[in-house]
Amino acid sequence: MIINNLTRQNHLHQVNQIFKEANSATIISPYITKNIELINFKELVCLRKVTIVTTLKPFDKDQYSKIHFFKELYGIFNSLKVEFEIFIDNFFHGKIFIGEYADNSASAIITSANFTDSGLRINNEWGILIKDAIEIDKIKNGIIDKIKFKCFNEHKIDECLAKIMETPIPVIEKNPIKLNLSLLFEERENYLGIKTNATFWLKPIGVSNDLIPLSAKFDEVDSNLHFSKLKPNGVKEGDVLICYAVGHLNILSIYRVNSELRNTGNENDRWPHYFVGENLTPNYGREWASQNVTVTNQKNYFLENNLLNITPSGINSFGSLMRGADKLKLTNEFGNYLLNKILKIDAELEKV
Repeated sequence: MIINNLTRQNHLHQVNQIFKEANSATIISPYITKNIELINFKELVCLRKVTIVTTLKPFDKDQYSKIHFFKELYGIFNSLKVEFEIFIDNFFHGKIFIGEYADNSASAIITSANFTDSGLRINNEWGILIKDAIEIDKIKNGIIDKIKFKCFNEHKIDECLAKIMETPIPVIEKNPIKLNLSLLFEERENYLGIKTNATFWLKPIGVSNDLIPLSAKFDEVDSNLHFSKLKPNGVKEGDVLICYAVGHLNILSIYRVNSELRNTGNENDRWPHYFVGENLTPNYGREWASQNVTVTNQKNYFLENNLLNITPSGINSFGSLMRGADKLKLTNEFGNYLLNKILKIDAELEKV
């Protein structure tokens, strides 16, 4: 089975699937997430042992984040009575996720994707799922048997934390390397493939008595974008939906309509119609709450600096949205302005 991050059946989904019934889970990845919630280990009721193989290179800032992450994991696994072991190998590059089961079967994902939010869900990564338990055992033991250093236990993690206290991470005000060859890169025209007949829409998410929490993430590869019982006339495949939060008005992420109109089939559903939207700005969608980009401040800026309208009617207000409409058509000029604004932030936020 080939795995990629272009659909909801991405690496994160598949890793959760192979860990779901596993007695033993092995994570082999040079880069490790800082997000303790990336995998909800508390839901893995069969789990008895977790092994992580990663790098911990000297003079690298990665040392600080990984040690704190491992300490958090020890807290979780101690409460669950799950055995936890950490191996350090600074001379490997491969990424493998292994689940081993009570009946001696096993599954493994061999992939380019690191154990990070971006690697498992956002980056353009590819992997293959295998279920040959004998070969998987050879791979796992072949990696662990060649590791130079003893397994890290919690005592060793505490020693590392003490050393971190003695040597706090330095504040580096400027990047010592000034060379930036990316300034010479020539961007492909319309690299996202936005169609010339695409319409830009402003779409609210959430309701006034249930606001989107600032901790919410809008970084999935795609999402179901729901509309009211009135069919969203005019919206078509290929259109661009600029989604913002009801209440605080922050732009959450930007989506391209990637399906025909669908229906939940539930006659009591308040929002029965929906399109699948491809997320064009997942990095921004993960950090939207800290960006202070609202539909209001962007409308005001655009109107103050351009002799152009934001809506085809020329009224240039969001009045219908404030009165409960579930979409508002924008001019191509304003839509492209918002798209380029968020894409620029998205590129700056791109992580490993």
